[in-house]
Amino acid sequence: MFKNEFRIKSSVSIKGAEQKKLKATICKYFNLSNETLDTFLNQKQLTQLKVITHTNDIVKINCAQNVAIVFEFKNKFYPTLFMVWSFPHIFPRLKLDNDGKSQLKSASELTIKELRSNDANNEHILSSLPVDQCVSLCTISCQKIIAIGYLTIDGNSIKDSEKSRDKCLKVLHYYDDELFKSHIKSSIPDVIYTMEREFNDAPELNDKKMYSEDIQTVVNKMDELLMTCSLKALKYSIKKQMLPILASTFYKKYVMSFCPEGTELDIKKTSYKKLTSFLQLLDKEQMIKLNVSSNGIVEITQVIQSNSKLQDLNSDDNPALKENLDQFSPPVKEIYVVTPGLYPIFSEFLCRKGDKLTVPSIRKYVTEYIKKYQLQDSTNPSVVNTNNVLKKILSQRKDNTFISIKDLIEEITKLMYRTEIAVFNVETTETKKSLKKKINHIEMTVNNRSGNKKVTLVNNLELYGIDIIKFSKECQHGVAASTTINDIPNEQNRQVQIQGSQVPFVYKLLTDQYKIPVKFLRGYENHIKKK
Repeated sequence: MFKNEFRIKSSVSIKGAEQKKLKATICKYFNLSNETLDTFLNQKQLTQLKVITHTNDIVKINCAQNVAIVFEFKNKFYPTLFMVWSFPHIFPRLKLDNDGKSQLKSASELTIKELRSNDANNEHILSSLPVDQCVSLCTISCQKIIAIGYLTIDGNSIKDSEKSRDKCLKVLHYYDDELFKSHIKSSIPDVIYTMEREFNDAPELNDKKMYSEDIQTVVNKMDELLMTCSLKALKYSIKKQMLPILASTFYKKYVMSFCPEGTELDIKKTSYKKLTSFLQLLDKEQMIKLNVSSNGIVEITQVIQSNSKLQDLNSDDNPALKENLDQFSPPVKEIYVVTPGLYPIFSEFLCRKGDKLTVPSIRKYVTEYIKKYQLQDSTNPSVVNTNNVLKKILSQRKDNTFISIKDLIEEITKLMYRTEIAVFNVETTETKKSLKKKINHIEMTVNNRSGNKKVTLVNNLELYGIDIIKFSKECQHGVAASTTINDIPNEQNRQVQIQGSQVPFVYKLLTDQYKIPVKFLRGYENHIKKK
């Protein structure tokens, strides 16, 4: 991965909550105690580099005082050589002979033949290793760890395979690659020299029993996590109207959503290995009814809510779960499409023509572009001195030699194609429905009825996924006035009618509780003008 030079995209300091989160992740992935990690870091300044490799992979490298310690690739964390030299036993170690060692610089993957050395150590360690297991590689002659990688085939398959030329191990980081040279050896040359001299006295490899126990612990924890998330999904997410539901949809959309933040749920790391095997267990324990068709399609046809395990689940025992169930997520977001005219800016951040970006992403990329080419005015940092690319984009302006950062972001946003996506919270459908076009705003109007009585009318609520019955009750209790739900001819969405002039209350309810952006509301500004 770091065989060739990589480009640093950004560098930021890690402080406060982010630093605590990173430390907790390192302790979890590498089985270290908080005290051990704190002693190792010794209050060093932590930074995160976002780099782009020669294969266009984006990797996050976490450094302590400019020394790389761990890197994140495809949402998984791996140690650098400096980290694994400091803690040799955080991952299983496999031995390489001289032929395998010579392949590290020329190939990014090792074959089964290269991993099968004459040393008996590899045989008993491989038997307990699953696929995707991170391993370190050392030489037969000494305990010097020379590479970090992960298995692409499980250990038993490597032992039993007759195809010795098949690839089985992906090498991510090795001794003397660009990461080691630029962010380890060059930063602490004296420390590295001392550590290399001590490798001959390094402790022996862990025995088979220890690794087997570690792997079994991981499997048990993953089994428990899968069962917990599945039970919550069955009780709180799957409604009767949604059945039958595909097994794959149930797992990806509902089970995974209950996985705690920072925890990875992987069905392959459980004892079941396959989702069908796990669902058959739930069927046997009478939690669900499973149907497997003749062409192999697996569906859940019924959820048996009377099962004791489902009955024992209680959201009150888990405040985070209860909050998650009650929380209303805003269903509308704006997406902008990268146009050919703006490609020179966004191509700097690996965006292509037609890619969809949110407003925060546009703001972030434009700001990074300004900093990269040092376009900020020295006397006024809020002003940008335009280069040739920006002048071409701003050709319609009379004076395009300078512009404020805020106006520049607005101008770029105006030049992009906009699409508003609304997500409907309809329980009768299996998946959420998306509408890629402009949608009507929520309208709040005050009308006069007979006897000069005023009523507030709210339209298009259901278009934004709002439960109209629940909303009318909240208005009724909030303003102590009667509410009515009206069916409007030739309209798909119903109307809520509230007695009295209640626009300010409705506005506050929609923005505070339902998190509807103000730009999708109409009628409140008219109420202000009347005042």
